[in-house]
Amino acid sequence: MEKIPYEEILKIQRKVNIVDIIAEYLPLEKKGKNYFAVCPFHDDHNPSMSISPEKQIYTCFVCGASGNVFNFVMNYEHITFSEAIAKVAAKIGIDFATNSSFKTIKKDDRYDKYYNMFSVTNKYYQNNIKTIYGKKATDYLSKRNITEEEINEFGIGLSLNDNNVSKLLLSKGYDKNDIMLLGLCGDSGGFTYDTFKNRIMFPLFDTEGKVVGFSGRIYNNEKESKYVNSKESPVFKKGKLLYNFHRALNYAREKKQIIVVEGFMDVIRLYTIGIKNVVATMGTAVTKEQAALIRRLSKNVVLCFDGDKAGEKATISALEELERIGLEPKVIRLEDNMDPDEYVLKKAKAGFDSHLKNAMTALQFKLEQGRKKTDFNDYNEISKYLNSVAKELEKIDDPIVYELTIKKLSKETGVEFDTINKLISSIPKKEVKQKKEPKVYKKNKYEMAEEYLVHYMLRSKDAILLYKDKVSYLTNKTLALIALKILDFYEQNNYVNATDFSLYLQDDDELIKEVLRIDSINIPSNVSKEVILDYINTIDEGILKREIKNTKDKIRGETNVAKKVVLLEKLATLKKKECK
Repeated sequence: MEKIPYEEILKIQRKVNIVDIIAEYLPLEKKGKNYFAVCPFHDDHNPSMSISPEKQIYTCFVCGASGNVFNFVMNYEHITFSEAIAKVAAKIGIDFATNSSFKTIKKDDRYDKYYNMFSVTNKYYQNNIKTIYGKKATDYLSKRNITEEEINEFGIGLSLNDNNVSKLLLSKGYDKNDIMLLGLCGDSGGFTYDTFKNRIMFPLFDTEGKVVGFSGRIYNNEKESKYVNSKESPVFKKGKLLYNFHRALNYAREKKQIIVVEGFMDVIRLYTIGIKNVVATMGTAVTKEQAALIRRLSKNVVLCFDGDKAGEKATISALEELERIGLEPKVIRLEDNMDPDEYVLKKAKAGFDSHLKNAMTALQFKLEQGRKKTDFNDYNEISKYLNSVAKELEKIDDPIVYELTIKKLSKETGVEFDTINKLISSIPKKEVKQKKEPKVYKKNKYEMAEEYLVHYMLRSKDAILLYKDKVSYLTNKTLALIALKILDFYEQNNYVNATDFSLYLQDDDELIKEVLRIDSINIPSNVSKEVILDYINTIDEGILKREIKNTKDKIRGETNVAKKVVLLEKLATLKKKECK
């Protein structure tokens, strides 16, 4: 692949802040000068990724993942380096595909026609609800306390009892098969008809805020399914999206919390009382992909699913999925089997705020579920209950929480504290496989001299020029390659630093990782030419010693007398050099 000119990349990098971009993917915490996040490139439960606004790089102290803003987006989204550049550029309002002088960069537009079709359809539905034909629909929404403000905010529209969407899209030149693929129309004996008829239309969005589907609701006492949803398509995978993600992103970061509900009507209802850090799973059990999206929003998660049995089951399932990726969600259970939409309508903001303030921990929720199923007059059931919760209590790290929980269990079951404690202690511990610590290889002074020289080449013109004039080669092949590229970069740009040099290396992750490691070596930032010359002399000494050893090895293995004599003469010359 032809490389993108460094100047093009630098232009965009200068206008972007890596902290802002990574904050769109991960919750960040500021500690000192840097920001920290849970690393998405390994199974990380504690924030081990550092993001430096000063250097505009990220580094994980556990798995070693590191790079610049484009490397992060490339590796996080599993896209090419050029696609990552275009994506970052778009986030700051630059259409890199059209404005770049590097014409071979092409924007991925495979699905643009699908997004456009949904956009056209959505505008048509939105227009309908504002006409005379939308009067009954807006009256219905008004009775449900959904005002014009929410209608506009969420792009709510109306499908009519006609086939105008199909006609509109066909008139704009879209292919009938594509319209059917998206589920916007169907076919009966060659007749094309609209899928959604006479329904209030709720657009469904992807993570970037593009319409990718619809959910249509009856409103006029029709004897049909309450909701009809778009079928899955190339751009709509229900289990990979969260409703309202693109709106909730900033609110979740501002509140440092995300509330997860089941339906989009729950989201809209919470908006009416000013709660905007909320997303919905759209009725699916929380998937691995949705869990990852939730973690992007906040590590402080509150689950508020419907108050019925199905909602309880969904809560248990969601807890398992979220705990699997290191989150510890809290739980709200609403009384009288109500969902958040119904609850807010009946109990208003104060009622929901009270639940939010007193949300249960996952442990409290699990204990409550166990209590509800236990007959405390039956000793066998008490035993069964304690055995089931013992597995949860064994996970508690906080000794105070542990003691208070056991005391409470002792009081409600009549079983002694020590008996419960022994029961928990008797649970077989999961065998934790001890990771074999990698053997620490101790570098000799010659290897360290090569690293230190390259370290100073990343920050000193003198080091680069001395390398060019006096170093024949480096024995470490990776360092040798980096040194040559640094020289090349310097000769093109007349300066060098680790951040900009990493841009120059583009998508060479391993090389970038090594550059940033070398750059972070903890030695004085400035040294004299004399010190750099000392490193070069040490490198030369190492090369000479290596050559002497190689020559000796060849002499030992050589059987031809004439060749052996030549090698002995070479060894003598090398020895003289060593003595100087």
